[in-house]
Amino acid sequence: MRLSRILSVLSGLIFFLIVIGGAVRNLQAGLSCPDWPLCHGKIIPDFDIQIFAEYFHRLVAALVSVTTIIIFGYVMTHEAVRRVLGRQVILALLLLLSQVILGGLTVLQLLQSEIVTLHLATGTMFFAVVLLMALRMRRYLNDPEFFSPEKTKKRLPPSEIWNWAFGAFVMVFIQIILGGTVSSHYAGLACADFPMCNGQWWPGLEGVVGIQILHRIGALATLVIVLAYVYQESKNRISESIQTKTTVIATLVCIQVILGISNVIFQLPVALSVAHLAVAEALFGLLLITTYEIRHFQLH
Repeated sequence: MRLSRILSVLSGLIFFLIVIGGAVRNLQAGLSCPDWPLCHGKIIPDFDIQIFAEYFHRLVAALVSVTTIIIFGYVMTHEAVRRVLGRQVILALLLLLSQVILGGLTVLQLLQSEIVTLHLATGTMFFAVVLLMALRMRRYLNDPEFFSPEKTKKRLPPSEIWNWAFGAFVMVFIQIILGGTVSSHYAGLACADFPMCNGQWWPGLEGVVGIQILHRIGALATLVIVLAYVYQESKNRISESIQTKTTVIATLVCIQVILGISNVIFQLPVALSVAHLAVAEALFGLLLITTYEIRHFQLH
């Protein structure tokens, strides 16, 4: 069905939008269009690299917004699809509206740290909801009876391996928010060395140094929990598909650690900083897919 493919494309587009937002942030282009929704009072502004980055970000956001609204209209006017995606599409629309408001406030409030961080958090949740819709729609196409009330009543509680996967998923989301807080407070180089922080093993949790330390603690906790899930999956070996995704998850979390350390060593180059965000969001999305597949493999 076309809706399944459209939702998959939309989730990919939202991922791309989040990464572009990271590029805008790292290029310090967040205020290159100082007004909103216009840019320098124009629909199509004069261009330089910073204006282009912010303007392109807005264009992709507009495409995502229009597509989401069309999907909302389609789902709500088709009863069978509404039964599968009704609650999710309403949540997606609410998150989209919140994201539009936060995007405007980000500019109008001159990149206030809390708004910038909340903008990233809301965008990531929006990404998760649309990706979940794509997964549910694909499941519905393969097994229309799966979402029937009779089958819903017979579902078993989550398994232990699902708990580990879900815990890793939640921890990665928390770490994304911590990373966004580091970025919005310009704390990326608050600790200028690694693994110590300005020559100290424990510099405290005050100011921007404290934000960076919390991010490092979160990174360690995330690494431990994700690898614990990988270990649990290696013992259970639920399916070849889940095993393959878990291998990719293990690879991504290792790459993410390397990128995080490299950002400190090389003083936050734009390419590495954007890659750090992209890998985090990819890890988040893949853990959502894996968590969903584990749960529904168990219920099949």
